[in-house]
Amino acid sequence: MGSTDQASNHYVTSPQRPKLGLALGGGAARGIAHIGILQVLWENGIGIDAIAGTSAGAMVGALVAAGINPSKVAEIARASNYWFLAKDISLRKAGILQSTGIEKWMRRHIKDKSFAELEIPLAVVTTNILDGGTVVFTEGDVAWAARVSATVPGIYAPVEYGDDLLVDGGLTQNVPVEALLSMGVDITLAVSLNESFWHRGMPEHPVETIQQAITILQRAHIGRQLSKADLVVAPDLQELSLTDFKEVDEFLRLGRVAMEAALPRLNAILDMWAERKDTYGQIVGS
Repeated sequence: MGSTDQASNHYVTSPQRPKLGLALGGGAARGIAHIGILQVLWENGIGIDAIAGTSAGAMVGALVAAGINPSKVAEIARASNYWFLAKDISLRKAGILQSTGIEKWMRRHIKDKSFAELEIPLAVVTTNILDGGTVVFTEGDVAWAARVSATVPGIYAPVEYGDDLLVDGGLTQNVPVEALLSMGVDITLAVSLNESFWHRGMPEHPVETIQQAITILQRAHIGRQLSKADLVVAPDLQELSLTDFKEVDEFLRLGRVAMEAALPRLNAILDMWAERKDTYGQIVGS
């Protein structure tokens, strides 16, 4: 597991414990809410067996999968200077910036870990902007993959990968339930950060305009992804924008509130799975 701080309960210790996977969605600064959700899971001893992440979800997922417990990830979020997102001007017409600052920030915290070295299996979702296909990484360099998954088109130049040009995975799987299902989990918990659209008036920055436009375009495929999840957690983030990086504690709080409200349902799903498994075992063994 990704933490030595987990409380113990029957989900962790029972041989009948289902494999629980998280699909962590994109949402720029709203991705900080993922940390609050993970804190609640850790505090309640609910083990995570796989993570699929897109964009901000890939970044948070990579940190936790690398063995950094959610409380420490929260400290990292508070201490970070988010100007790393705006470093490295691009000389290409395809984007204003290079996304290399994201990779450097990731590498500062998870070093040069490969997917094979992670404590929790991880899938990172990206999009090939040349044909609209989804490209999922489960091998290779984690910091690089997380950077590519957060390469928002129009803001950042696409990243070359062989004959492909890769950008933010949110164009095709902003809440990557399909990628998670391919990881062999029994139960899928999806976290959607953009259920409540930002509507506080005119965008103040070009980044906000681009992100909001992408969010609107994502609605159709997000619905398809969420329909495949066993449980969807959608924090109420409508008072916070996609660029409110200074509101770390509020994002953490709202993530916690949403997960605490969803805990009874999640526990019921876990219990039902264990009961079905036990019943099946009794029938097979009778």
